[in-house]
Amino acid sequence: MTTTQARPADPVTTAATALAAQQDRVSALLGRAGGRPLQLSPEARDRLVGLGHFPAYATELDWTPHEVAGHLRDSARVFTARIRRIGTEDSPALPDFVPDEPARVAGYRATPPAVLLTELAAAQAELRRAVAAVRPDRLGAVGVHEVDGPVTLADLLAFLPGHQRDHAEQLAALVDG
Repeated sequence: MTTTQARPADPVTTAATALAAQQDRVSALLGRAGGRPLQLSPEARDRLVGLGHFPAYATELDWTPHEVAGHLRDSARVFTARIRRIGTEDSPALPDFVPDEPARVAGYRATPPAVLLTELAAAQAELRRAVAAVRPDRLGAVGVHEVDGPVTLADLLAFLPGHQRDHAEQLAALVDG
């Protein structure tokens, strides 16, 4: 009898699969939101404020589903660029991304829903492709974020599925009350 041992999943495939699952969840929840300007209940906000990245970005919990979609569109674009730069350049300087900058959030509100959802889908697909294209031998490659300092491709790949999950949880609380 021959036995095969399961090989550990490679971190790029694991990250790409987890990211895709959360992106699909976000898309479905945004579809259920139907463009309604929903707000979190105080109880849901209290529950989410300790989740994932929200302790540092609690102001994001005040957003409507439309604003969450805008944020995820912009963050997908930012992280796609970071992944590509770190993957191809030696220690690139990475500019900060301030997600709750008032002008940025106002731009989300000013973008028609259909346009925003189309742009989000394209940005999410591009991010998924960028993650899947990371070469495993480049996971230790470093970029230097202007505020947070050194960040590796492995750090980004570890962060991205959780970031999507956090916003999926936020959207679920908005949609399901």
